[in-house]
Amino acid sequence: SKLPPQEKTVARLSDDAQVLTMAGTLTTAWVLEVVMYWLIQQPDTLSKVKAELKTAIPNLDMIGTLPLPVLEQLPYLTAVIKEGLRLTYGVSCRLARIDPDNAMLFTDSATGKTWTIPPGTPVGLTSVQIHHNEDIFPDSKKFSPERWLDGKNRLLDRYMVSFTGGSRQCLGINLAHAEMYLGLAAIWRMWGSRECRGEDDVGVFELFETGLRDVEIESDAFLPIQQPGTKGIRVKAFM
Repeated sequence: SKLPPQEKTVARLSDDAQVLTMAGTLTTAWVLEVVMYWLIQQPDTLSKVKAELKTAIPNLDMIGTLPLPVLEQLPYLTAVIKEGLRLTYGVSCRLARIDPDNAMLFTDSATGKTWTIPPGTPVGLTSVQIHHNEDIFPDSKKFSPERWLDGKNRLLDRYMVSFTGGSRQCLGINLAHAEMYLGLAAIWRMWGSRECRGEDDVGVFELFETGLRDVEIESDAFLPIQQPGTKGIRVKAFM
């Protein structure tokens, strides 16, 4: 009731509903698609995921019965999800922030020079630039879950900004994580690829006319956009 009339028009409410729908579906779906691409493309990575899931879920009839906290404790699955998030960025546009009350200090790690940013000054960052900073993520275009293992995640977690951070962090972060853990665990416990198939898998996935051009960012349209002409990630399923 405190909103002014222009904030309650059908057009404005429709725009808000569209943003919420996109934020809750397109971003998470893109992570799942990109992870699927890389797991099919990299049999060694997929074999590690499937071995971990086989231990946690010995029988296919147990799929969907494990509590989410159990899945969240699987180190390699967690590393795969983090690497998927890193290479899909959340949103790819520059996000602005303002500290209205305090000056911010920025120090150039290369030169040691420090700048003072006055209160009320808009600043921004894009997850694409951070996630492809070679000083933080060497060989940044490579899908490498191993970069998050052996305690390295403690150093890298602060640079994972797919959900941004601070008080403006995405409200859907926990829901998104739940969808990814439950979805990936269910899919890859019972499916494999041509090069990596478990003895009780129901079938295999195979990439169809899909390559790097279909998964790597070409431009920014709030969400990451792939190269012109791409038909997206396409997969064939064989029983």
